[in-house]
Amino acid sequence: RGHALEFVDFANKRNIPTKLETIEAPNAQWESPEEVWADILKLEETNTASLLRVAEAANSCQDYAVLAFLNPFHMEQVDAEDKISTILAKVKDENKTPGLLRQLDHELGQEAGTA
Repeated sequence: RGHALEFVDFANKRNIPTKLETIEAPNAQWESPEEVWADILKLEETNTASLLRVAEAANSCQDYAVLAFLNPFHMEQVDAEDKISTILAKVKDENKTPGLLRQLDHELGQEAGTA
């Protein structure tokens, strides 16, 4: 929600027309932790693709202010995809390393507490 509001605020400052549409709710039914993280990664990849489409449109219009605005979001997506890919790899390794999910849960819990 926070990112969406940043986009709307930027668009309003630039007098760029916006049209907000309903988005489909993501999947909420999984059979395993691996499926959860795989879905999260797919969502991040979809976000990245959407940002790239906006950047391509801005570039073709030579709207460099939009490109500058998008840059931090691109970098955040790189970090998010990397982090989630790492988590997914760890979750896939759970069968080889018992207790790994508990360790991962602990690590993510500590990270959430500092955010």
